[in-house]
Amino acid sequence: MNEPRRARWWLLGLLGLAAIALALPPRAAWEQRAWADPPPGDPEIEPAQAVPGLFPVLVPAPVAESAGAGRPPVSPVIFPAQRIPLRFSHVLHLRLPGAPGCADCHASASRSMSALDNLIPTEQACRACHAIDRGQPEKAVGAGEPPARCDACHVGYRPGARLVDRVAIPTPNLKFPHRVHMERGMACTGCHGDLAAEGVGLATRAQLPKMATCLSCHDGRGGRPSSACTTCHLADAGGYVRTVYPDGKLLPSGGQRGDAHDLGFRTHHSAAAESDPDYCASCHQKPFCVDCHSGEIKPMDFHGGNYVALHALDARRNVPDCSTCHRLQTFCTGCHARAGVSADGRGSELASDDPARRFHPPGWAEPGGAGPGHHGFEARRNIDACASCHREQFCVTCHTAEPGSMGVSPHPPGWAASRRCRALLARNPRVCLRCHLTPDELRCAP
Repeated sequence: MNEPRRARWWLLGLLGLAAIALALPPRAAWEQRAWADPPPGDPEIEPAQAVPGLFPVLVPAPVAESAGAGRPPVSPVIFPAQRIPLRFSHVLHLRLPGAPGCADCHASASRSMSALDNLIPTEQACRACHAIDRGQPEKAVGAGEPPARCDACHVGYRPGARLVDRVAIPTPNLKFPHRVHMERGMACTGCHGDLAAEGVGLATRAQLPKMATCLSCHDGRGGRPSSACTTCHLADAGGYVRTVYPDGKLLPSGGQRGDAHDLGFRTHHSAAAESDPDYCASCHQKPFCVDCHSGEIKPMDFHGGNYVALHALDARRNVPDCSTCHRLQTFCTGCHARAGVSADGRGSELASDDPARRFHPPGWAEPGGAGPGHHGFEARRNIDACASCHREQFCVTCHTAEPGSMGVSPHPPGWAASRRCRALLARNPRVCLRCHLTPDELRCAP
């Protein structure tokens, strides 16, 4: 291992001592604070964690990650899991008289322009208050003074071997310049929360900002920071958001735009896509959509098992839109004809004596019928459903003034004097000419 890398690991290993040092006031304040009296109700201070002969006090419990006070979990893909085998309490230090600010311990944050930068306080910073001596790893200090022993902060320290458990804080898969935000007057607590008020012990991923926090400023409005996804998220070739990482696949949570990529999103994504196509295009290239929407080979796993027996429910509701993938006049009518559910009579010999295979209920086309269960009622409600099987000529055999027709009017009572009649006639009179043959017929009542 080269020297710079070895030095970096030493600094990470002494994270706890570094964080304690600059977070504490001068030694005289330790006497005033009564170190043995932790803040009331502090969730990170547990009596079982007292170290006999090491502290005359209680110390924070070592944790892998602190849940945070009421904060939702962050994305494990953006912020991979951490391991921090340390004893430390932010709230304990921040509530001391004369406690320093965030930048006093995390001084390098004011210069950082990348999320790759290591902003953890160093051992040298800890030495301002802690009398650390590597030659005396079990060094004793006077009553009320900041501890200097290695195992005061490092969980699992082995005195004989002089080794500590390594701190593992993976690099976040994100772009973020601390310096730019600090120069614009943004407070640390705006993104990380008030660690003292929230009673935070060891700060972990739970104290990192969520997307909702970022979008409160990055909303794309005039004079505001950019709302483009790649402002913060890493990009692949072509400027698309990188979605595949060693720790998993990055997917929208749905909390901002209702676009959670759950099991049902594949069949119900049209609303999100139509509301903002550019948002979808930040991750998906055009071929991704075309493979399903215009591809010759459709995905075989789109519909669940036994969908042939259940598809009528979705077809009547048109959710999802069947015509997105299927050609109604070929795909649907071909199958219906083979099954005996056909308007042209093909295959009717299979279904003529089997009521279970009849598509429409008895009395569906009887003259003078009304209400649900009659084709007139259903046709007015959703004529597109009828057109999925029946062509116009099928309807005209009854609903026309031609000789030999039953002459049944498809219009409701009072139609000729309605505004709807005049609007349709003005928009497209050719539709009316399909049934009304003479100029005298082709008019609405005044």
